[in-house]
Amino acid sequence: MKELKILAVLVIFTLVTYIGIEPFAHTQLSPHTAPADFNYEQEDTALAKVRIEEAKAALTKAEANLAKQPDNENLAKAVQGAKQDLEARENDLSAYKTLWEQVNAISTLNGNAESGAELFVACTACHGLKSQGFEAPFDNAMSSESYGVVIPDLSLAGAVYDKKFLAALIINPTQALKLSKKFNDENPFPMTPFYGFGEDLNQEVADIIAYLKSVTPQNISDKETFDTACVRCHDIKYDAFYSPSEKSALKRYMGSNPPDLSMMIRSRGAEYLESFINDPQKKLDGTAMPRVGLTKEHTQKVINYLDKIGDSKKDERRNVGIGMVIFFAILAFFAYKWKNGVWRELH
Repeated sequence: MKELKILAVLVIFTLVTYIGIEPFAHTQLSPHTAPADFNYEQEDTALAKVRIEEAKAALTKAEANLAKQPDNENLAKAVQGAKQDLEARENDLSAYKTLWEQVNAISTLNGNAESGAELFVACTACHGLKSQGFEAPFDNAMSSESYGVVIPDLSLAGAVYDKKFLAALIINPTQALKLSKKFNDENPFPMTPFYGFGEDLNQEVADIIAYLKSVTPQNISDKETFDTACVRCHDIKYDAFYSPSEKSALKRYMGSNPPDLSMMIRSRGAEYLESFINDPQKKLDGTAMPRVGLTKEHTQKVINYLDKIGDSKKDERRNVGIGMVIFFAILAFFAYKWKNGVWRELH
């Protein structure tokens, strides 16, 4: 009976720690964010509104602090900075609304793949399309030195990337990739917007997307999706898969070298990765990592690949864990029977 009381106390304290303390600690270390939303228009609008509310709260707090110490220059600068941040957040919301209005107009059009093939010639000034025999105009070294990162081949772009995201990327790459904090008029993004050939711009964009979709193969493996979406920046040494971008150029471009992703699935988990890939800004506001714009299917392919390479022993580990639990349950039963038989007379 004494042992059962001790066990009950341990169980209660464990439950209090796990249910009461652990979730609170988790909310502080990893604040809740909305789950991945592959409706990118809705995603952008919702997050922009959240950031506006955060900026308003920060401004209110800064103004309250200044009211207590009106002569404090640092607090006055903090108020001014908070106002500028709020203005920038409101401008972001306006810019996203403008962008997605145009994208929605493009999405209603029927693209012509043949016309898109002719228009795509403009893209070959930078991009390769190996599936159609278009080699990239720059080798990896020259591309890294000129742009900071190897320019992507677009052979799989029509399937891997969300159709509306592709339209947004073509007409306003900085806004679509969520890099407006890093790139601006003084520091322009390497990829320029598509201004068209003087005809209907929206129709031309629709035609290019139709062409990219028409030349994309049907079956794309997890590794091929990962290669298209991630390898320009990230290594995954567990599979001897390394970024073709030159490291020093990539560091200058990104601000730091992107991490190796070999252990990312085990350190972060699939749910976190889905949300992060969907929109890095939700998890790390201001991060230099661009939004990738993958479809839900191909986001899962990236996660599947990371799971296969980074946690290949997961099933084996789970089976061993279950076996150990069963073993210790049986051991505990026989230990109790042995103790009861040997020491019963002394209690």
